[in-house]
Amino acid sequence: MTENYTGFGGIAQTQDDYSVADFIARQIMNGMATSAIVEVKAVHTNGEDVTVDVQPMVHQIDGAGTGIPHGIIHGLPVFSLRGGPCVIRINPRVGDIGQVKFCSSDISTVKKTKAPANPSTRRRFDWSDGIYYGAILPKQAATTIIEVDGDGNVLIISPAVKMAVTDKVDITGIVDASGEYQVGGTKVVGEQQSAITDPTGGSTVDNGARTAIGGILSALRAHGLIAS
Repeated sequence: MTENYTGFGGIAQTQDDYSVADFIARQIMNGMATSAIVEVKAVHTNGEDVTVDVQPMVHQIDGAGTGIPHGIIHGLPVFSLRGGPCVIRINPRVGDIGQVKFCSSDISTVKKTKAPANPSTRRRFDWSDGIYYGAILPKQAATTIIEVDGDGNVLIISPAVKMAVTDKVDITGIVDASGEYQVGGTKVVGEQQSAITDPTGGSTVDNGARTAIGGILSALRAHGLIAS
């Protein structure tokens, strides 16, 4: 039994010498990886080093126009916005659609040593020498957002925000909070209490003074400034 196999060329590439040469040149160019839209298939973390396994989303096609899915590209380093010891890090998630750019030479040794080195092989523009630059096509609405508007205001939306500050936090503006502040799990500041009427009377502690003092103590306890 004879089976027919379709290569990457079509009938148009066999018509004359120019078409054949054009096909050969295009095949050489097809072997040069430049950039690609990919889907993240796995995320690996090792300390601060994060790598991803990705699959290019635009299929290859054969001479008949049939799509051929790409394989998985493993162990690509992930870009982060960094300067010295300072970093803004958003680790990718499985299913993210992002962009990979590919280096012109073998970067495997530099990836391992993080120091200048000769390329381990003579490969050029290879799929293995890519760097993942983050998501570009969202599949779902964002739930955690950091946004800077046209007026320079910063908006942070998140289910929870945790700050680990080793020195201090300086705030020069007004802090507007609808909830309460806690120190060690105890509320120290909350919603403002009702006004307390100034006491009237003589030099002795009368009922008016007792009522005012009681109101002050209740307010202090409500704000967690004294124990209940």
